[in-house]
Amino acid sequence: MSAEMAQIIAQCGGTASRAEIGGVSQRRLTAAVREGLLLRPRRGVYTLPGLDAAVEGAQRASGVVSHRSAALLHGWGVLHEPSRPEIVVPRHLRLDRSRRTGLHLRWRVLDEEDAVNGVTSPLRTVVDCARDLELPEALAVADSALRAGSLTRADLTEAAADLPRLGRARASRVLDLASADAANPFESGLRALATEATDELWVPQTPVLVRDGRLLHADTGCAELQIALEADSHTFHKTRADVRRDCWRYTEMTIARWVVLRFAWEHVMFEPDWVRDVIAWVTGLRRAPTLARSCSA
Repeated sequence: MSAEMAQIIAQCGGTASRAEIGGVSQRRLTAAVREGLLLRPRRGVYTLPGLDAAVEGAQRASGVVSHRSAALLHGWGVLHEPSRPEIVVPRHLRLDRSRRTGLHLRWRVLDEEDAVNGVTSPLRTVVDCARDLELPEALAVADSALRAGSLTRADLTEAAADLPRLGRARASRVLDLASADAANPFESGLRALATEATDELWVPQTPVLVRDGRLLHADTGCAELQIALEADSHTFHKTRADVRRDCWRYTEMTIARWVVLRFAWEHVMFEPDWVRDVIAWVTGLRRAPTLARSCSA
């Protein structure tokens, strides 16, 4: 498997559809699956190796695959793949070191409906991530579940009403923000960082009206302050036509008086403090004239 194919799958959140992988022949994909270089959790969906270890670890620990490991098995994208398989085990189960080694375990109450075939159910997976993970990680999973059609907004609203006291505020925030409109975990992570950086409302696929009457959509945006956040992924920006289209797009947004901030995948993944700092700084600049006008009125 080429490094480029691995990068494409990573940028898609660790799970990619056949269409997202692009110009790789089906023969190469089939060979990669056969050789264990790729896994295919369901038809037309490919992921990087590691899920077999999660299944084995859950069996060894008498638990179930959970959190981001479960999300990947459901065929969803995640922001960062977990460094160790994430497993939930029954609350009062005691394990010796050999059964715990190499696993990230959480002890929880598991009802019968919470797991199917050794993996937490879609709803339980999203709720567990919302309770336990940082906002960028948790929102990426919740958005992916909605985008895949595994859950609906009504499912999340109902789940929010039944959240346990421990972790309720953190989980409610994730479930409220979750949206199927985010195109991938990269965009979800960027929106989460913006939410952490400011008190503004950041919306996926924010509409921007440009001068020829066309309606563009920023990957994430704050309409009140006219700030657009664009997630620039190598996966979807390869050709000169892509570059020409994006130059036109960003220029027209700027003419429409929007501030356009562009972030690479590596920025969101590995430099989140800088991303938050930039967004907070620009938001403060856009807020200042607004506050000055309101005070003089």
